[in-house]
Amino acid sequence: MLAAVDLGSNSFRMHIGKHEGDVIRVIKTARDPIRLAAGLDENGYLSAAAMQSAIDSLARFREILDGYSIYALRVVATNTIRIAKNAADFLPAAEAAIGCPIEIISGEEEGRLIYMGVSNSIAIPGERRLVMDIGGGSTEVILGRGHEIVKVESFSIGTVRQSALFFPGGRITESGFESAILSARSMFEDAAPPYQPEFWRNAYGSSGTMRAIADALNKNDFGDGKVTLKNLTTLKQYFVQTGHVNQLDLAGIKPERVAMVVGGLAILIGLFEEFNITELFPIEAGLRMGVMWDLYLR
Repeated sequence: MLAAVDLGSNSFRMHIGKHEGDVIRVIKTARDPIRLAAGLDENGYLSAAAMQSAIDSLARFREILDGYSIYALRVVATNTIRIAKNAADFLPAAEAAIGCPIEIISGEEEGRLIYMGVSNSIAIPGERRLVMDIGGGSTEVILGRGHEIVKVESFSIGTVRQSALFFPGGRITESGFESAILSARSMFEDAAPPYQPEFWRNAYGSSGTMRAIADALNKNDFGDGKVTLKNLTTLKQYFVQTGHVNQLDLAGIKPERVAMVVGGLAILIGLFEEFNITELFPIEAGLRMGVMWDLYLR
């Protein structure tokens, strides 16, 4: 069996899977919403409480892993641990807790693995596609054809920062939302030309935030339920009219994810507007599936 552990800025997640024929079948998943990025102080240091919460989470993951015959395991850390100035203080105890080395991957490597997970889950050979992943600390954008990556970029914008900067205290205002969207667009503006629709056929969203937004549209009757700019704007208007994250009532979204969805929506609208996306298709596969495929192909 294969296992992938993703130390994300919002949540720690784990997949245990088994290769069968042309697919990797996920047989066990685990998620711990520890909000690691919220533990970074203004100087870029992880607090002692945040590090201990992360170590406790990894120890719980190890208990699960010990119940399976794992022949290949890879643990990857993304944006928050990439930028934490005291990551070197955190890693030894974290590695002891999970019982495996932790690899701090670059944004480009994160994008490569995300695309690998997506491309191995879509049975459309040679399809020209745009894949996007909005995380807690960064956003990855990948242009590809079939299994081949044409271009990959990582942008230092994520749901944690957008939520904290533009929706302080959970308050949602029209001006705050417009500022959050403008901020996102400014991040993607210079990079936009290679990602226009003329270079791809379909656009996919692989992150939990993207899937949560898609569920919010689909399960709460916002328009036709598809991930389009019109429906995203309708969802934004609902958020603004409601006024506070604690008052949002959306089927399909867990309460602890609501704040991140608000920040993520601003980023997604920015992506739609800068890349001229008509419709996005949410997909379950992403970083953890890509890590398992990478392990298998090695």
